Amino acid sequence: MKRIGLFLLIILCVAMLPSSAGQFPGNNEWEFGWESEVEPSYELSLDGEKWRIEDTLVFYVDNPRVNDLSLTITVEFEDDVDFIDASFEESITVSSQSNETFSIELTTSDADEVRAHVPTDKIGIVVTAEESAAGAPVSPKEINADLKVPRYHKLVPEVTLAVSSVDAGTWVEETLFLNNMGNSVDAATKIEADIRSCPLLDIEELESGEGSQIQPTGVDDNQPAEVRFRIAPSTAHPAKTCEVTIIVTSEGDGLERSTTFSVDIDESGGSQNSNTGDTGSSASNSGSDSSGSSALPSLGPQTVFVLLGIVAIIRKNRLDVH
Repeated sequence: MKRIGLFLLIILCVAMLPSSAGQFPGNNEWEFGWESEVEPSYELSLDGEKWRIEDTLVFYVDNPRVNDLSLTITVEFEDDVDFIDASFEESITVSSQSNETFSIELTTSDADEVRAHVPTDKIGIVVTAEESAAGAPVSPKEINADLKVPRYHKLVPEVTLAVSSVDAGTWVEETLFLNNMGNSVDAATKIEADIRSCPLLDIEELESGEGSQIQPTGVDDNQPAEVRFRIAPSTAHPAKTCEVTIIVTSEGDGLERSTTFSVDIDESGGSQNSNTGDTGSSASNSGSDSSGSSALPSLGPQTVFVLLGIVAIIRKNRLDVH
């Protein structure tokens, strides 16, 4: 009877003990994942003016064990991407029964490589956590994500005049350069000219550059787009210096950017080597006659007859007097 009572007491004590499975979970029950939102991809923070990336990815480790968890962290980029640098703690310790987060700092130093990266090409990042445990090796755990360099648009107009002055009544052809200083294809949805205080001056044919796709300038030896336009003052334009602003609207970001230049307008008949805008306009306004004839007014036939008559009358009166 005493033996039965002792046996029951032992069973009761064992039943009152906490479950060893709950208190001492298996070695691989720790969890490892992204705290940052990386699905379906993660767009990096980009300073497009400096072409510099500065961003932070955060991952978590959940340790349900009663002892601390030591991990070795490695970070790798797929497809041999070498313009992004990752700074992180290579060895971390997670306290028992805690959930802790850790950061990976992403930075860049080569602005040209950042700009040359095609935004549609994703950058794979793989983070590996391996338990630092004595004895048998423990299989590492991995998390990964697809990173994206965001699109950045900057369409910059530029004009460098080949001539400094234009004769009134003629025109000269100049070039507008459209520099795509972004990292993806762009186009000009509108190109217009704003002319200050010169209502008789026209800027023509700018619309020919609208809608054409422009690749990033300087990337893969891409050149800026060229738009030929005309500076055409009318024949009545006075001698004056005119200020012209060309405004370009980017299809990519919808922003307007401009460039300003000044051009001297000479009165018709100047020495500027330009093209005649209106047939005969340069000759008709030249102010001189190429035949070299006298500047005295010519006498018509009727005037000659009147003068001869007057002379005859005067001569007759003189004869009558004598």
